[in-house]
Amino acid sequence: MEAHVLSDAHLVKQAGRFVWLSVDAEKEANAAFLEKFPVNGYPTFLFLDPEGETPLLRWAGSAGVKQFERLLDDALVARAAASGDGPEAALARADRAEAAGKGEEALAGYREALAQGGPGWARRPRAVESLVVALTAADGREQDCAGAALAEAATLPAGSSRASALANGLSCALGAEGEPGWRAPAIAKLEPLVREAARYPGLLADDRAWILQVLADAREQAGDARGARRGYQALWDFVAAEGKRTRSAELRASLDSFRVAAALKLEKPQLAIGPLRASEKALPDDYNPPHRLAVLYREAKRYPEALAAADRALSRAYGPRKLRVFDVKASVLERQGDQAGLAAALAEAVAHGEALPEAQRRSAGKLLERMRSRLAKARGEG
Repeated sequence: MEAHVLSDAHLVKQAGRFVWLSVDAEKEANAAFLEKFPVNGYPTFLFLDPEGETPLLRWAGSAGVKQFERLLDDALVARAAASGDGPEAALARADRAEAAGKGEEALAGYREALAQGGPGWARRPRAVESLVVALTAADGREQDCAGAALAEAATLPAGSSRASALANGLSCALGAEGEPGWRAPAIAKLEPLVREAARYPGLLADDRAWILQVLADAREQAGDARGARRGYQALWDFVAAEGKRTRSAELRASLDSFRVAAALKLEKPQLAIGPLRASEKALPDDYNPPHRLAVLYREAKRYPEALAAADRALSRAYGPRKLRVFDVKASVLERQGDQAGLAAALAEAVAHGEALPEAQRRSAGKLLERMRSRLAKARGEG
């Protein structure tokens, strides 16, 4: 978002309406902010009322310039219209509830707004997208998420909101545990709609890449090895072409996670090593390129290079995400059979995790617990 949207000149006119603040959730100094305003994924945009710092609207994920401008307008509506009547007021109340972490209240509010607004309501695309995204974050609501995508998103005009909501619905269906009876029919209906949405003009590059990845994942889960390989090759071809098209290192690096995913699925980690080395050279303070290089080198069985990349990433990383780098380093040492090095790396990781502020430690809870278990096993205690 920072590379694609927030730097756009069209947003300059918003400077007098909003005070902009960037919060690095990985830094310990921002732990108190995260305690008050929890964040579950990145990027997340939180719009706060300056009077009392009340959350007005929260948006998880990316948005185009025009879409982001509408979000800014909706934040002001959420501040002024929540006590009124009509679909805008219902949407404002839903946005406030979602921003405050009141999930069920937010879901009811989005549905109320859609019912009141009807098919021709100008804010319908955003309300549908917000409903589906809120359902993706709700535990055990995969069927509702996929159903909302089919019932609501499929009626929207072609564009980013329709594409996002449909892809999220398909992702929900793919992520459903077991084989519930609704899952296969939902995937069969959603997959062709998402495939069509992947071709919409005007989508952000990282949004299109994510949609291509979801489609490839759908083929993989269906047991269609040939279709999955075509899907991951399409993802690789797209990000490779984008990398050649743009001159901005930040824009190229914003697609690095997709480069790595595609290369690994194609069982060709060497494909992405060159682009990731270029990202590390262009962004020397960013831990992400060497972290991802460590994964690529590991899968290429180039273990000394993997460890060197992991150590470079550790020297730049901080906060909860540093644990992910330790996790990669530990996996390399384990593959090498270096039990002493593995125990040392895990001990350092656990010490780092336990020293984090409570809010950050909580966000890293599952990974930290897994590392504790691995450390006990490496020490012969488990």
